[in-house]
Amino acid sequence: MTVYEREVKNFRELNQVAKQHGVVLFGSTFAKGIPVCELRQAFDLDCDIYNRSISDLSVFDAKNVLADCVNALHPSKILLQLGETDLERGYRTIPEIVSAYEEVIRELQKQNKNTDIVLVSVCENKNGIYPAELNKQLEALAKKEHCRYADIGDALSDASPEVKTFHLLERFIRNKFTFNDVANLLYA
Repeated sequence: MTVYEREVKNFRELNQVAKQHGVVLFGSTFAKGIPVCELRQAFDLDCDIYNRSISDLSVFDAKNVLADCVNALHPSKILLQLGETDLERGYRTIPEIVSAYEEVIRELQKQNKNTDIVLVSVCENKNGIYPAELNKQLEALAKKEHCRYADIGDALSDASPEVKTFHLLERFIRNKFTFNDVANLLYA
């Protein structure tokens, strides 16, 4: 049994007790490290959030695990953060990564017609990846596929990158804007 298969088996079991129509974070190693339940409480969010990220998940393998990791939950929102592993491995070009990402998005849209999909940028990391070009293309892909784009590029420069990331994603997770969200957008 591969690592993916073990994690997917665990998600299948968790999905039996999970509530549907929540928010799903689906990504690779960095996303897996985000403690969404604890941060949901700390940020006082009124929705269910499930982290269905898999360590070292390649965007080229993601489509094969969508049914168990994402679609089974019938999410209202999907935060999609892939590409980190593929940049680290260096086996594929950025256009190939973006093409595979597009396939994942289309599969998600086919299975989750009324779901809000947010493409989350990839951060620079200590393994020496520089995702600026990938992130630029992901932002363009988000526009093309009618998704939203969340830039978390500077999260790793923070002392607590997971908390910073969650804070940056908070406005995409909430079902409505708060006064502070609007003020930050207007005066940023």
